[in-house]
Amino acid sequence: MCAPVRMLPTGTAAGTLDNSSCQLSDATAYAAYRLDLPVRGQLALDLATASDFILILRDTTGERVASGLSIHRPAEAGSYTVLVDARVPGQVGQYQIKSAFTSEPGMLCKAFPSLGLSQTVAGTLGASGCAAPDGTAYEGYFLTSYGAGTLTVTVTSGDFTPVVTVRTSDGSAIASGQGTVSAAVDDGSQYEAVVASADTTGNYQLTTTFQLAAGETCSATANLTVPLSGTGSVTANSCYAALTGSGDLFFYNYYGLSVAAAGVADIAVSSSDFAPTLYLLDDGGNMLATDSGGGGGGGGIAPVAASEIRMQLQPGNYTLQVMSSLASGGNYKYDYQFTAGAPQPCGTAALDPAGSLAGSLSAASCRTALGLADLYGITLPAAGSLQMTLSSSSIMPALALRDTKDNLIVFNEDFEGLGTTQLSATLPTGTYTVAAAAVSGAGGYQLASQSTPQPAGPCAPPQAVAANGGYVQNLGASGCTAANGQPVDYYQFTLPADGVVAAFMTSSDIDGFLTLTDANGNPLRSDDNSYGYLDPMIVQFLPAGTYGLAARAAGSTVGGLYEVDVRSAPGSRPPFCAALGTLAPGASQSGTLGFSSCQYTDATFADIYQFQLGATATIDLQLDSDAFDAYLLLLDSKGNVVDQDDDSGGGTNARINRLLGAGTWYVVAKPNGNYTSGGAYTMMFNAQ
Repeated sequence: MCAPVRMLPTGTAAGTLDNSSCQLSDATAYAAYRLDLPVRGQLALDLATASDFILILRDTTGERVASGLSIHRPAEAGSYTVLVDARVPGQVGQYQIKSAFTSEPGMLCKAFPSLGLSQTVAGTLGASGCAAPDGTAYEGYFLTSYGAGTLTVTVTSGDFTPVVTVRTSDGSAIASGQGTVSAAVDDGSQYEAVVASADTTGNYQLTTTFQLAAGETCSATANLTVPLSGTGSVTANSCYAALTGSGDLFFYNYYGLSVAAAGVADIAVSSSDFAPTLYLLDDGGNMLATDSGGGGGGGGIAPVAASEIRMQLQPGNYTLQVMSSLASGGNYKYDYQFTAGAPQPCGTAALDPAGSLAGSLSAASCRTALGLADLYGITLPAAGSLQMTLSSSSIMPALALRDTKDNLIVFNEDFEGLGTTQLSATLPTGTYTVAAAAVSGAGGYQLASQSTPQPAGPCAPPQAVAANGGYVQNLGASGCTAANGQPVDYYQFTLPADGVVAAFMTSSDIDGFLTLTDANGNPLRSDDNSYGYLDPMIVQFLPAGTYGLAARAAGSTVGGLYEVDVRSAPGSRPPFCAALGTLAPGASQSGTLGFSSCQYTDATFADIYQFQLGATATIDLQLDSDAFDAYLLLLDSKGNVVDQDDDSGGGTNARINRLLGAGTWYVVAKPNGNYTSGGAYTMMFNAQ
């Protein structure tokens, strides 16, 4: 497992595959890149090489999205991994990747890449397609603070005059200026750094620095530059963060890690006071590896619990976090070792597709993105179903089935702490890789597999669904199998005229995954859980024609009931997140929020309007609705949140009354935090 390096949505990346490169399970050399797309659009990747190399595009789960010398396809907002891989072992040579990206018009950027507090990155203004409300191109980055202090962001460019803004998590600007800005930041908070220009676009270099506030106790415990052993203690003065959902606090220490040459970093932490969890982050704050109890000790806190991360790293700066499982923390020991040189791939043992075996995961086991793991090669002599069970009283088990290029086919883990997990898939004949892994802990396990030859039968014709109708189905009843070996049901609908389509998949049994295709089966959009926990939603403007939907589970499943619904709104393409119109003082504006509205950054549907002020004035905005809890946001022309309100208009109505200067301003009318809300509203605007 090798750490990816950053690549731009529009730009070039070059390198060499040789004997020092990382290797996949099939012993082919590869190089990995991280690609962040802030918004959905059209992605183009082209590989130039004289060698027998190939591009592989993966999503965040490790599933293959596409592969080939060229990849031109729609892509959702989010993070991807791009691999340059030698098709066969022993292939070496140079390569160059050219990337290009065109964002879909009218969409808001929100999936920005992460940026460290002390980092220098190169960028290209306009590469991501992000635009402020007034059309100004910008690039955005997310930063997360540890302790409180002063963040300084400096941008230099020979192509344009950079304008830099630092925003809080709610979009409010706390610092803005040309070239360099400094902002006071709180501990454990997320911020956004924005690069824009008052003139043109081009290349730039961005550098962040951070100065800890006086008296702040959340600071780096040590900077590890050479192999070192020592002790530490997590206390109430350590860094802390809140658990998502519960709000409970957990405490941690962090270390800087500097690597001067390529090699394997091995970091182990043990404690008799608490069960430590380790996180390894790159210089931008992206998670590279994590471990809980994988250093031995069974994952408990008596007498000793240990965690360990072992990973091939390139020269650069990293961050190691030691998390305490107890609010009270405690003492721990750490040991950092580094071995320079080429990566050593994990070994793969043979697994009988109809047998069982016993194994054990220890600190010496293979380290994968899943944690500690043993890898097995399994060959199916005939097409059919494969069922696997991994059970243990020592670890929290996880099973992953991959192809020969280590692309994820299907994954399942023990979410309920029962000590067992199962995986089933219907697959063609061939060779696959199985990862028997521990989400946490170390110790023995039992792995059983059963293969049943059964050629896949033909799929039934797609089920017709009305453009404003729904269909209830038991997953797998159609007898079709998706590329991941899981049951899939296909649907078809026809739009008699151009319009916006919203497709939903809802279920209390299944973590749904929905794909929208054209009439030839080419994917146009896909989604996992935009409609809420486990339920996908796709909203897309489509020309008149016939389209398909593929409904399946996001992981391994035994089936269950679900419903697919399609809704359409005929008409020309709406502005989505562009301004619907201009508000006139003294006038009211009526509208209806629905799936043809803007999909705002918090997943609610919203309408956006603009208004102009020729001179300083006091404005009065009111949003009234009997259909939803009204919420107002006031933005400046660059998208900074100037004001916001929930219930100041009486009841659940919103109102903003404040003094503004001359210029163009934007109003966002939306529900308060409910992505399923919508309906009629009235907006009133006055200025004096």
